[in-house]
Amino acid sequence: MKAWRIDELGHPSTALRLAEIDAPVPGSGELAIDVESAVVNFADILLCQGIYQDRPPVPFAPGLEVCGVVTSVGDGMDVPVGARVSGMAALPSGAFAEAALVRAPSAVEVPHEVPAADAAALASTYLTSHVALHRRAHLQPGETLLVHGATGGVGSAAVQLGVAAGATVIATAGGEAKARVAKELGAHHVIDHRVDDVRERVLELTAGRGVDVAYDPVGGALGDLTRRLMAWEGRLLVIGFASGEIPSYPANHVLVKNYSVMGLHWGAYTEHGGRPVLEAAHADLLRLYAEGAIAPRIHSTIGLDEVPDALAALEAREVLGRIVLVTGGADRARHG
Repeated sequence: MKAWRIDELGHPSTALRLAEIDAPVPGSGELAIDVESAVVNFADILLCQGIYQDRPPVPFAPGLEVCGVVTSVGDGMDVPVGARVSGMAALPSGAFAEAALVRAPSAVEVPHEVPAADAAALASTYLTSHVALHRRAHLQPGETLLVHGATGGVGSAAVQLGVAAGATVIATAGGEAKARVAKELGAHHVIDHRVDDVRERVLELTAGRGVDVAYDPVGGALGDLTRRLMAWEGRLLVIGFASGEIPSYPANHVLVKNYSVMGLHWGAYTEHGGRPVLEAAHADLLRLYAEGAIAPRIHSTIGLDEVPDALAALEAREVLGRIVLVTGGADRARHG
């Protein structure tokens, strides 16, 4: 089978190579699938360089979020061959390949009527935002939700889920095009951080009160600003650090303003008995998807040979939505 491989850690522009390798064999806790689709993530750029939180030994195939049909199962697994599942790839047999391994605890069954590109995007992106907003922050109707990076993968999911939950959503984005997309996603208010003062606009929109829930996958200076925008009993969700910088949250500030700072490491739920959390969130996402309340914004779909170009576009911040590797032709025609 064909797969993109990293033989030596390095930037994907030079380290990735397309190779012919044997199909992976599932071990305990793993499922083997024929890949239908896989999301191309910024995290894959870090993974190739060995600076992501998961650091598989070389050689490995990158690609984290995947959807496909089960072809074989590891010991003790009760998932039937032929089931269509989405989940997190079991590295080193990642998703940028014709076949991959999936971590069985992360696998959820996806109806065949869900297009492959959407199925892959729902696998982790929307689960991350759903668990963050509903289990961690307990977002309530009528509350105000601030979403940074609103046109990125998890950010766009958070905007849609916030609107679906009945919250007033304030989104931040960089540039006119991204601000327009954030509005299309359903955000009630959009702040272009390249031209607007985020602090002033948020306080203006909330009559000086601040926000009940903040969703921050960016970190850095924006994270430091966000803690100053929390309302009384607000909840600040730490999702990631796309800026490359990790902010600090002084304990005295947390105390005086009476807000909470909470992390969300969705991938670790399956390691801490969180399978019921995953299943409940997935069921609710399928309901919202069927009702049309949420829909992944697909920037483009690509073939296997286009993965390096897709990673380059992500790194250049040229992507508005998700780039999804799709092995079949139907979904590429639908989204391309």
